Amino acid sequence: MEKESYESPELVELGSFESLTQGTSYGESLDATFPDGTPRGELTFS
Repeated sequence: MEKESYESPELVELGSFESLTQGTSYGESLDATFPDGTPRGELTFS
């Protein structure tokens, strides 16, 4: 059985860290505010 040759990972830049991590919603509620399984329609983002 032959060993597979190692291929090092490649870093692909998709954009600036700041633009990729900006939130798109506002509000006072955090993820932990809603229990697991909360239907999407009952989540509030305002």
